[in-house]
Amino acid sequence: MLSALKNFGVTFLISALIFGIIAYFATLFVSRTVNDILEDDHGSLDEITAAETETVPAETTPPDDTTPEEPLPDGETFNLLLVTTDYRPDLYNDYAPDAEAIQKAASGLESAVPTLGILSVDFRDVNATSIVLLRVDRERRQFVYTYFTPEMTVYTPSGYRTLSEITTVYGMGSLAEYINAMTGLKIHYSMLIDGYHFDELASILGSVTVNLPRDIYSDGREITFEYDTKVQRVGEDGWPWTESVPNQWLMGIGDNTIDGDALWTLSLAAEHTEADRDAKQSYTLSIVKAYLTAIASLDEAAAHRVMEQLLTAESGWSQYSWYVPPVIETPVEIAEPGEEGETPEEPEEAETPAEAVTEPDPDLPFDITPVGGEATQTAEPSEEGEAPEETKAESKGPIWVLPLGEPDKAVLETGFTMTDFENTYELLKAVNTFATVNVTYPCTYIPAADNRAEVFDVKLRDGLELFAQWRAPAKE
Repeated sequence: MLSALKNFGVTFLISALIFGIIAYFATLFVSRTVNDILEDDHGSLDEITAAETETVPAETTPPDDTTPEEPLPDGETFNLLLVTTDYRPDLYNDYAPDAEAIQKAASGLESAVPTLGILSVDFRDVNATSIVLLRVDRERRQFVYTYFTPEMTVYTPSGYRTLSEITTVYGMGSLAEYINAMTGLKIHYSMLIDGYHFDELASILGSVTVNLPRDIYSDGREITFEYDTKVQRVGEDGWPWTESVPNQWLMGIGDNTIDGDALWTLSLAAEHTEADRDAKQSYTLSIVKAYLTAIASLDEAAAHRVMEQLLTAESGWSQYSWYVPPVIETPVEIAEPGEEGETPEEPEEAETPAEAVTEPDPDLPFDITPVGGEATQTAEPSEEGEAPEETKAESKGPIWVLPLGEPDKAVLETGFTMTDFENTYELLKAVNTFATVNVTYPCTYIPAADNRAEVFDVKLRDGLELFAQWRAPAKE
């Protein structure tokens, strides 16, 4: 029995060894065959790729029906900061006096504080209502629009402040520095437009049509996007309850014609949520583009006249060509009686031209006061005592009439000059041919709490990364 098992074991081992050797060589043969096949396929793939590379040129020539790209306009890429405010001295008279007013009121006094009582008066603040950064990128052929909510909070040497507060407290120069720090883009030009000049802006550039993404309401305290206002009440039984009070509807969703009053209304819209911010950003950037398009649609001479109006203090005056100033009556000297006692003849009264008699226009809510235009000159009386003749002087310019008093500022408060306009004019004309890019600056809305007000918290790192593509040179 043992010898049989021994023989079986020896036979098994010899068989396993023989079959193992056979399997080894068989596996080696199969693997080499598969490798050869794969190498052949790979070589075929390389040949196909090489053939495609050889047949496809590195640069393709556009077909004959393709319009070649227009040459770049003259000028250099620039960044323009646009800011609007709610300053309306024609509506409110409780703004803090400026340094010149304080000095004038306190002339001859040791201190202006007791006279003006500025320490005990709550003055109205001037707030920024919208902040827009426009980048005209020549190399990328882009108009890049970025809206910054004025309620966005950043850190300053005096603590956390909103961009609106920076504009009011530190001025436009400091706001430009913060926008530079938040984007990495140098601000080449900045412009400030007070709400006081919205009517003038609209009269110079004309009304534009803008699509509103949401309805605009008034709750009696502010302009809002909300249909109703939640008011907390207490019932007769002492239990509190919430009443939804409908707000007053002002403007609706869809296309709206924007004039001076509409500009004022839209600029005041409050932003209490990110949805509010997005809605205000949408129509604000549309308005900016619409006015840029209006300027670009003019010929060069007309565009220059428009910019001169925007940059000069007389730009907001309304011209009434039909108005004729009254003729100034000149007293007539009567000659003394002669030696023989003859009574000199009285000179005939000068007839007043019919066109000189002007009645006030009942449609105008203000008195017409001529500032320039035609005037009369009176000749010196002759020796015989004849009545002097009235002669018309040459007109010195248009007759300007201003309803609210003489303007003390231009529509655009800016260091932007006519020379700057000439340098950027060709690029501004490309507003309809360059691509439009709307950028939302990253920030997070944080609702109000018991210990703080609502804020839009800036995301500085995300903002710098977002604008990195425009800080880098454009690829050829």
